[in-house]
Amino acid sequence: MSAMAVQESNLRCTVCDREAEHEVVYAGRFVTQIVCTHCGAVTRLDVSEDYLPDLRDRVATKPRRLASVFRDHPLSSTTSLPGRMLSKPLRMAEEVLTVHRNRRRGER
Repeated sequence: MSAMAVQESNLRCTVCDREAEHEVVYAGRFVTQIVCTHCGAVTRLDVSEDYLPDLRDRVATKPRRLASVFRDHPLSSTTSLPGRMLSKPLRMAEEVLTVHRNRRRGER
């Protein structure tokens, strides 16, 4: 996974029925995929109905959140902004594609 947020958590796998470490993948604030590191089972979640309104809200509030970060941390914000501006569209596209892919798999 590239820029998607991934966290590790100990969960009970629904396939191998073992408590094992799982990789929990997020698109924005929503869990989209859970992978058991013991047996490799992948659980994909269709979060598209909740994700799209959340995405609209995140995009709409981004200027206000950026202004707040600039106000609170002007020096570090100035140095990090160019990289963030270049990578953000790619990260957003990856989120949308992941949500869309999981939705399509759920329709089969």
